[in-house]
Amino acid sequence: MTDTTRLSNRQYTMLLMFASEPKDFILKLEAARGFDQRAFRSMLIREYVAYQPSAKGFRLTALGRNAFHTFESTDITRKDPSLPLTKYFDGTLYGLAARGIKRRRDAA
Repeated sequence: MTDTTRLSNRQYTMLLMFASEPKDFILKLEAARGFDQRAFRSMLIREYVAYQPSAKGFRLTALGRNAFHTFESTDITRKDPSLPLTKYFDGTLYGLAARGIKRRRDAA
């Protein structure tokens, strides 16, 4: 199964704020009110943060820390960079030579 961690710019910034702090960091209730509540609500729904009643604040959960790590470490490199660029980029419009389609050796 592939992890599909998707974050908006607000969600990422909220998660970054928690992940940048020490593991035992607690965001106090009053301080939480100062953040965009759309992002804060989504962190609660996804269970990336949880309320800790004894500390009267919110902490980053293991699930949240894992989501942040997944988001930060997603590899976007191609397996074969010699293949052509996306079909939505027409290099001939920019004076680049047209390239033939490279076929895999195992393709019949």
